[in-house]
Formats: sequence, C-alpha cells, structure tokens
Amino acid sequence: MKEKRGSGEADAQDERSTHSLATTEPSSPCAVSPPSLTPSSTPTQHHLTLERGGGGERQAFNKMPKWMQVRDMLLRAAQDGDRYCEQYGDIIANQVAVERFISSSKGNVERAFKDLKAHLKWRHEYRVDGIVDEDFSDLKARNEVYWGGVDKRGVPTLTWILRKHDANNQRPERFVRFFIHQIETGMRASPNYPNTTFNIMVDLDEVGLHNNDTEMVAHLQPLLVNNYPKVRKALLVFPINWLVSLLWDTLLKPILMTLQPDIEDKIIPLRGDYKAALLDRFAPEELEEAFGGTLPLSVTRPPQPLPYKRVPCSVIVQDRLRRSGSG
Repeated sequence: MKEKRGSGEADAQDERSTHSLATTEPSSPCAVSPPSLTPSSTPTQHHLTLERGGGGERQAFNKMPKWMQVRDMLLRAAQDGDRYCEQYGDIIANQVAVERFISSSKGNVERAFKDLKAHLKWRHEYRVDGIVDEDFSDLKARNEVYWGGVDKRGVPTLTWILRKHDANNQRPERFVRFFIHQIETGMRASPNYPNTTFNIMVDLDEVGLHNNDTEMVAHLQPLLVNNYPKVRKALLVFPINWLVSLLWDTLLKPILMTLQPDIEDKIIPLRGDYKAALLDRFAPEELEEAFGGTLPLSVTRPPQPLPYKRVPCSVIVQDRLRRSGSG
C-alpha cells in the first residue's frame, strides 16, 4: 500500500477541523506528553460548564451547541469519578467525534451522552488502545480481510473476501477481534483518528452456505453499531448474480447490515460489469488486478498506525482553567 493510503480523506477534511487532542507522532514509537489545549483545539467562546448551577446556568447550558452539551456532561461524569470518561478526555473534547454520536442518536443529547459514555467504557474493557499491536499473523496470511487501495476521493478501503471465511476453523470472538484490529489499524494511519472514514468492499464471488457464520455476525454487529458510528462510507458489494440473489436474505443481508447499519448510508450492490463500476470509483493503480485494476495483491501493505496516547479529562480541565486564568 502506498503511503497516501489511509491518510488523505477529502470527506473528513471537508467537514471541519477534528479538534483532536490525542498525540499522533509518526516519527516516534512512543507517545509524548499531550499538547496544551490551543484555541484551535477547543472553543474559546464558551467556558466548560462543570459546576452544577441553577436555572440561569441550565438555560445557558441549553443554548450551547449540542456537542458542547455532551462534552460537558461527560466531563462532569469524569469529575464525579467515572474512570472511563476520565481516561479519554481527548475523545470527549473532539468535536467531530462527539457529533458523530449525536448524529447516530438522531440529535438526542441525552442518548448521545449515554452512547459515547458506553463507548469509552468499551474502549477500556476491550483493550482497544493496544489492539493494533496484537498478533493476528495467521489470519492476515489468509488475505480474507485486508486494506486495499484508496478511492478517487482519498477514502481508504477495507476489503473482505467472504468466500475465504470458514466458520468451522476459527473462534468467532477471535475473528471479530481481528476485524476490529484491522479497522483500528487503518483508522489510526490517519491524523483524523478517531474520525477516519473508510469504505468496505465485499467480494461475494463463489460465496456459499459454508461461509455462513451467524455466531460471528452476532458478535460483530453490536461492536460496529455501538462504537463506529458515521465513519463507514460506501459499502461496495459484488458480484450480484443469481446465487447471490438466492442467498441474499438468508446469508448476505445479515452480514451486510452488520457492516453498514446507518440507514442514511447506502449499500451499493454492483450489478453487471462490476469491474467497470469499480474503476469509476478507483484509479487503476488503487484497484487490485482481480477487480479490474493494476494493483497486485502482493503490493498492498498494512497501513502504519500513528501512535495514540489518551489525554485524561483532568489534564484538559486544568489546562482550560490555566488558560482562563492567564487571560
């Protein structure tokens, strides 16, 4: 994979600055001390609403942008002793990350607060921070799930060759953890983490009932739905033939809905000449030879994740208070 894969994302850059506070220093394998909160990192026009107050403060709180409301509720939880919220101040203060959860909750602030709070707990309990360093060399050697090229918009693509999935020869929990490992590895290759967007490409050629793995799907679905909202772009599915149509409801639909649960996003079945359709989205050098491009599978390399270090909420609050006092 070329160096640009996993880093350039036009869609994410078009949205807004990520306000990310996590350290991402590609030149060093060890994360360094967190940066101070500069005006570009957090809003300067609002003070953090950390104190419980009366009706006036509540009214002012309700006038704040929704992402700031969720942020302050999580900071309040951290201050009240929630250790999971305390650990991930960089995510809590990341506007795009918070807005992703607000969007997935249909704008409901209370639900977004609960969902993001649960996500932070999951990150700790599932040991997500260190998952990119775990050894899955046996599963990677099968070339079933891997990062391919980037599309013409600069969005990286995770490829799944479904016919290679064998439910009888692997534990579903380990495969799901490998799948999350692959997602995190690709997402962390971008400075936009944890808001890196990506495509998923599913090759259905020669797929059959022997590839059915309902237990794996049952494990994977809640993890993707609850913890990766609004980061998956196109879900490209091909080829669509009579066998695929026959197996759609019994085998394929549950898997595809797991990969793309956001109803605003679209599953894109490529019918007919799917290779020509893929070349409309990918430059030939970014598309594998098996899919009509010129990129050899042997050339695709796993993306290099940038180091990630959590920034505790206490650091964020202390820095905020220090800057307010100096101003």
